Amino acid sequence: MRSKREKRGLGNDYSAGIEGLPLQLLIMVVVAGLGLTIIMGWMNSIAAPHSIGEVYVSPSEILVYDEDKDGLYTKSGIVMTITVTDQSGDRLEGATVMLEGANIKTKDGGPVRGVTDSHGQVVLTGLSVESFGTRLTTITVTVAKGDYGIDSSFEIPVIPS
Repeated sequence: MRSKREKRGLGNDYSAGIEGLPLQLLIMVVVAGLGLTIIMGWMNSIAAPHSIGEVYVSPSEILVYDEDKDGLYTKSGIVMTITVTDQSGDRLEGATVMLEGANIKTKDGGPVRGVTDSHGQVVLTGLSVESFGTRLTTITVTVAKGDYGIDSSFEIPVIPS
């Protein structure tokens, strides 16, 4: 009569079922450890992205006047100081600043733009603004710098008086 082991086809080999398992398990652990090490190395080399932090503008609003009562509200000789910081609050040097809206222009009639200095500031002088009618208009301040991106979230109200 055959024993239960012989009926299952195992015969007298008592170690065949577990012999290769520890070696396969060890190989899987080593491969998983190497994979995790490679992924963690990649993640450590990824730097946090840069971004533009805050934009400060002085004056924060511009009052325009219709001195000759023709419906065109104007102001000239405006001096604006724009200060730009990064996401850490440090002053951002080399950022391009552009002002658009309310027909803002330089004394030469050109577009208004500048680049921040080592203190994160740009001073724009001799600017003029026009507004038609008594409605409120705005000047959009756009700041851009290479890998910091573009920020157009700051607006300066132009208020007819």
